[in-house]
Amino acid sequence: MITAERGMLTSMVVVLLMACSSAVPESTNGSNTDSGQLGDVATLEQPLHGTTVLFYNVENLFDTKDDPSTNDQDFLPNSEMAWTEDRYRTKLEHLAEAIAMTDADLPEFLGLAEVENGTVVKDLADEQVLAKAKYAVVHFDSPDERGIDVALLYKRDKFTLENSESLHVDLGDDRTRDILHVELSQAGHTYHVFVNHWPSRSGGPEQSEPKRMAAAMMLSSAVEKINSGPQAHIIIMGDLNDTPQNNSIQKGLGATCGIGSAALVDLMCMDQPVGSGSYNYQGEWSFLDQFIVDPLTAKEVKKASAFSDERIMFYHPKNGPSPDKTYSSGHYKGGYSDHLPIVMRFR
Repeated sequence: MITAERGMLTSMVVVLLMACSSAVPESTNGSNTDSGQLGDVATLEQPLHGTTVLFYNVENLFDTKDDPSTNDQDFLPNSEMAWTEDRYRTKLEHLAEAIAMTDADLPEFLGLAEVENGTVVKDLADEQVLAKAKYAVVHFDSPDERGIDVALLYKRDKFTLENSESLHVDLGDDRTRDILHVELSQAGHTYHVFVNHWPSRSGGPEQSEPKRMAAAMMLSSAVEKINSGPQAHIIIMGDLNDTPQNNSIQKGLGATCGIGSAALVDLMCMDQPVGSGSYNYQGEWSFLDQFIVDPLTAKEVKKASAFSDERIMFYHPKNGPSPDKTYSSGHYKGGYSDHLPIVMRFR
């Protein structure tokens, strides 16, 4: 497992779809209406050929231990939600099953949002159905008020970790998740992976949109510092709490729908069926979870979509098919997450 502690990382190499410690070797413990089709484009020779990459907001993956430094009171055995060890283990098992459903060979790497700490990420990676991937963990503690972070799992026998860092999003008096930037290499190719969980929409657009714009600008600045080239791939993933048509994506980050002159391509507004999405709010689906990549990488992608398998869904009498949550209206359901995983499949 790769852990990190704020203050130890001195490199500011730049910025997916997070302060704390530097990653070390594994330890024991305006709307754009362009429909932008991917099409049948000849792929570059690169290591992700025929593989998948995944992002999953796993909805409050907390352990059962009280951490005085985080706001985890709801997720303790003696809390009103009665977050017991059995429920925690069931959550891990279900999340691992959902990830394994997306690809028999398991994703090459995957980003996670709403994880309490590195321990829960390691516990997830150790679940039986995921263990064969031999995932390494990259995680930094974030200053988020709820104590939730983002993390990345990658196949240790496929990639070399070149660098990792936690990018702070300055919101003044408010706090949010840092952006995780991980630089992986394989067969002469470099993958700059950014894992995000931008500020929520609570308080309405007037109050919350500037916060997501701040995250977008931070990410954009980091991406601009990366040397471009056919062997340098930018993969942004995360729960951005905005859709591909929102200002934070199109103006703040500069990502467009369609492969054109822009430096970044938002794959979640390309070839998506009407009514699809990764998150269902009162019966309306949207892509709050997104993959955004450089144009050359976009040409290598066969499909990017939400994984909406019926095994991780339930039928809401008012809102129709929805992600099967762990809790609903405060009642334990034993489901998976309130988001669907999104999957990017390469040619």
